[in-house]
Amino acid sequence: MTRPRTLLILALLAFLASPPYAQTPEKEFYSVKPVKVSVREEPETTAKKLWTMWKFCPVEVVSYRGDWVRVRDFEGDLGWLRKVDLSEIPTVAVVRKDVALRKSPAKDGKVLWLLEKGYALRVFGAKGDWLEVSDLDSASGWLRTEDAWGAPPPPSAPPER
Repeated sequence: MTRPRTLLILALLAFLASPPYAQTPEKEFYSVKPVKVSVREEPETTAKKLWTMWKFCPVEVVSYRGDWVRVRDFEGDLGWLRKVDLSEIPTVAVVRKDVALRKSPAKDGKVLWLLEKGYALRVFGAKGDWLEVSDLDSASGWLRTEDAWGAPPPPSAPPER
């Protein structure tokens, strides 16, 4: 192997092993705070409204610009929300149609509700591959993690309801 080629390979290996590239950065999630909010095409209140999001809808941060946050929803759509309209409350959105919300964290647990795709829920805890969730109204129970998209569950004790 020629010397320049060896140096190139060593440089590439060193680059890939450096901390910013060796680890996958954690995704940053927020949830919608108001009952309803308009997602904008640009970071301005006068910009074109793309769609409406409802309380507890989870969003992933893509970038920041001043008092605005560019976000991605569970379907991959992008838009802008004001920082003041976001909360750190962990939430998830249902990613399939007719997902069972169960009384217990088990596949044979009693089905309490069938949730529609996009339904947003607050996360209170986790047990294995299950999330303890609620809409703080009538739907409360357990949801499989594979049926949800959004903030990871709390690392320890659930937040106060």
